[in-house]
Amino acid sequence: MPNRMLSTALAVALLALPGSGRAQEKPKPEAAKPEAAREGAADRRGPQGITLRVQLVISRFQGDKKVASLPYTLVAATGSQLSTRVRMGVDTPVPVTSASESGKQTTSIQYRNVGTNIDCSAREFAEGRFLLNIGVENSMALALEKGPSSGNPGPSVEANPTGSPLFRRFDTTVTVVLRDGQSVQTVASTDPVTGEVVKIDVTMNVIP
Repeated sequence: MPNRMLSTALAVALLALPGSGRAQEKPKPEAAKPEAAREGAADRRGPQGITLRVQLVISRFQGDKKVASLPYTLVAATGSQLSTRVRMGVDTPVPVTSASESGKQTTSIQYRNVGTNIDCSAREFAEGRFLLNIGVENSMALALEKGPSSGNPGPSVEANPTGSPLFRRFDTTVTVVLRDGQSVQTVASTDPVTGEVVKIDVTMNVIP
């Protein structure tokens, strides 16, 4: 009887001890790191973000025949607040005739810039794609023909008897989303004077 009482007392004492009677708790697993933190170790972006090479080609077609092709290559960074700018052209002399109060006419020369202006900005979009915002302005002087010509549908002297040069201007802004190595034709527009079709093709590559 005393042995049974002693065994009961020991059992009660063991149950009273902290943590007795229940399984030892497993340590809590370490909280998973956020996705951004895991990607940060592998992401080698520079202080200006990801650098992209943008190739832009302005082509002109007369029917199925390509009559002009102007290629441009520029670099844009996704982390930059400034757009990449390209300015290429030539100052073209334009004669300007004016008359004085006495009726005497005088001719002076003024200059007008013709060529190509490009502005491009870039930012990361989603799933490895990039959003490009591109502004293109292209202008040129049109040569006047002495008469109608089947080979050149441009304006003739008869259409512009003053002999002053005519300037053709093309201006557009496009927004495209591209992956690395992808190309897309962004614009296909017909010139109302010459009938030529202007096309703009854009290719983007990530610079390692």
